[in-house]
Amino acid sequence: DNPWWGEHVHRYEVALSYLSPGSSVLDIACGSGFGSYLLAKNGHTVNGADLSEETILQCNQEFQHPQLKYTKADATKLPFPDEHYDAVVSFETIEHTRQYLEVLQEFKRVVKKNGIILISTPNILVNSPDGVVRNPYHTQEWNYRELNDLLLATYPSVKIYGQSYSRYNGKSGIKNKLAKLTENTLYLRGIRKLPLGIQNGLMQSLINKPMYPLASDYSMVSEQKEIEACKTFFAVCRLK
Repeated sequence: DNPWWGEHVHRYEVALSYLSPGSSVLDIACGSGFGSYLLAKNGHTVNGADLSEETILQCNQEFQHPQLKYTKADATKLPFPDEHYDAVVSFETIEHTRQYLEVLQEFKRVVKKNGIILISTPNILVNSPDGVVRNPYHTQEWNYRELNDLLLATYPSVKIYGQSYSRYNGKSGIKNKLAKLTENTLYLRGIRKLPLGIQNGLMQSLINKPMYPLASDYSMVSEQKEIEACKTFFAVCRLK
C-alpha cells in the first residue's frame, strides 16, 4: 500500500527477463529484500546485500528462501571475490553516494566477464527539473546523456531504457479519462490524505484497479525521446 511498490516490483520483473536460468545474482542495496526474494523464487541463487545491519535483520525475518541469503556489505568495497556472480542487480543505489565511481567499479569486479549488470537511477530532468536535487537522500542525479557517458566510462556495452508509467497508454473512453483525472487529483496535497480505501474504491469503480500503480502499469521504452521523459532510467550493462 504505497505509491512506489508497483514500479519497484516491475524493475525486478524486468531483471528476470535478462537472467539466464539458475544465475548467481548479487542484489546490492536490497532494501526490504522483496526483490531478492522474487529473484530467488524464480530459480536464481541470490545474495541480497545492504549497508544497513538493521535492514539485513529485517530481511532475514520477512523474506526467506532456500536459494537466498543476506549479507551486510558496502557497495564501495564488496566482500566478494573477482568474477563471482553471473549478474549484479542494483536499483536506486548510485544516486545515494558520492563514491558512485567506486561502486560501478566494484560491480564490474565481482561480475563474470560474460555477466550482466542491471542498474536503475532517477532522471534528474523529471525528479529535479530545476537542476537542484531535492531528495535529501540523493547526493546527485543524472540526465540521459550524463548517465550514458558515466556508465560507458566503466562498461564497454551499455543500453539505457526508460521505465514508463503506462497505465493509460493507448486507452480511450470516458472511464479511463475520468480515472486519470481522479488519480491526479488524489495525489494533490491535502486530498491525498483521504483514506486509501476510499481512493481505491473510486479507482476500482472506474477501471477496476487500485489507486497505487501495479507492476503491470509500467513498461520499458527504448526511444531516447521517450526515455528522457521517464522518471527512472534502467541500464543494462555488459563487460563485452
